Amino acid sequence: MNRFANARDAKEFLVARIVAEAQREGVSLSEIERKMLYFSETDWTLPDIDKVSEAFEREYDNDEYEKKITSLINNARTRCRKENKSEFVAWSDALRVLGKEDHYFLVMIEPAGGDLLKLWRTGFAIVSIAFLAAVFVVPWLYVKLIRESVGSLLLWLAACLACVSMLSYVLLGRKRTRQLPRLVGILRTRLLGPK
Repeated sequence: MNRFANARDAKEFLVARIVAEAQREGVSLSEIERKMLYFSETDWTLPDIDKVSEAFEREYDNDEYEKKITSLINNARTRCRKENKSEFVAWSDALRVLGKEDHYFLVMIEPAGGDLLKLWRTGFAIVSIAFLAAVFVVPWLYVKLIRESVGSLLLWLAACLACVSMLSYVLLGRKRTRQLPRLVGILRTRLLGPK
């Protein structure tokens, strides 16, 4: 059961953990940097976020900020995974609540689990290349494709997809593999904008 009633509670939980990690590591976060963690164009945010956003655009480098916050998130989540399982579950619950809305914060969390999407892309590319090679190279070698060889090709394609899926579970774990739909949703939102 999710312990967060709404996105505000979830966001405040995560922001508090990021600020605590910054203090633990001795990384300075200005008031504007802390407030930018609450930024959202469409959902709950701080009342003065427009002024904060304007000041942030004038005074800070967006890429450096995102790298800093992503590093803090990765370190905090890694620490929770090792030291406090219930806190790690709370992170997942908070992300699940926030994942239903559009928050700037999610842009910095996605790279923490973005390697899953890279794995799937790589696997898809390998399977596609193998399929194209079989379709175009086999006839070039004057090998006649018959129904049995097409069936064999499809069997190999299915086996390759199963291997990619199994690798993602083994290398990344069941929970991170199940995050793929959320990552695809974030990617869709970035490319196409909010619904």
